[in-house]
Amino acid sequence: MLRWSLIGLFIVVTILLDASTNPILLAVNPIIYAFLVFIIAGLHSTERYGLKNTVVLFIITWVVSFFFEALSIQTGFPFGLYHYTIPAAIYIFQVPFTIIFGYFGTGYFSWMLSHVLTGQYIKRLEGKWIVVVPFIAAFLMVMWDLGIDPTASTFLSEWVWQTPGAYFGGPISNFFGWFLVVFIFFQLFALFLFKYDRVTPQKAATLTSKPYWLEAAVMYGVIGLGTILVLLSINNDITQSMALVTLFTMIFVAIISFITIMNNKEIS
Repeated sequence: MLRWSLIGLFIVVTILLDASTNPILLAVNPIIYAFLVFIIAGLHSTERYGLKNTVVLFIITWVVSFFFEALSIQTGFPFGLYHYTIPAAIYIFQVPFTIIFGYFGTGYFSWMLSHVLTGQYIKRLEGKWIVVVPFIAAFLMVMWDLGIDPTASTFLSEWVWQTPGAYFGGPISNFFGWFLVVFIFFQLFALFLFKYDRVTPQKAATLTSKPYWLEAAVMYGVIGLGTILVLLSINNDITQSMALVTLFTMIFVAIISFITIMNNKEIS
């Protein structure tokens, strides 16, 4: 009930902030978004993996994403050369501290929907799924960046590309770099789970609950919806294109995941 209440709050906040033209709200939007998604993801993960394993996932995500963000800012690998310009952020080695919460939150829901799309609801990861689930999750995570990067790096001025590229000013290397980075932390977590994950009877009861899995589908969809709602405050060729990209990537995945969950006869 708590998580669904927070999801409802997140939906309201998403509508209010992403559709706003107020410069103050635009400035704090990335921070509020990151913390809300982080809290909901943390609560959802703790019920499935326990607090200890959730902390491990957070640490893996933080170390990998922070390392490659800082590396790319200095060297251009793997994303390209850029620098952040978020005014309200706290920076560590030129990397906003808050981005880890975005990586963790959206990454976690991408991870869970990868389980849905591969049918890995109740079992601990074994065999080929140790690689397949992280591989699919990485694609789902990059879909998010495909939709947010052009708007965030231009009109919202959250970061600036020093080496502009073919994708609305962003280099193509950015998306291959994203895939590499998120695949690494998903894969490391999968290997950790292979050794330490235990599906107890209590966890099995959670994992056979459709509402539990629907939370992940709704959150992933609302995250994508935020990119589309930007049209209400900034309507131009780039935001229209990003809304279209998001509609046929993230929103499509959310819909397919919803249908898959509802049609699964192993959960109720």
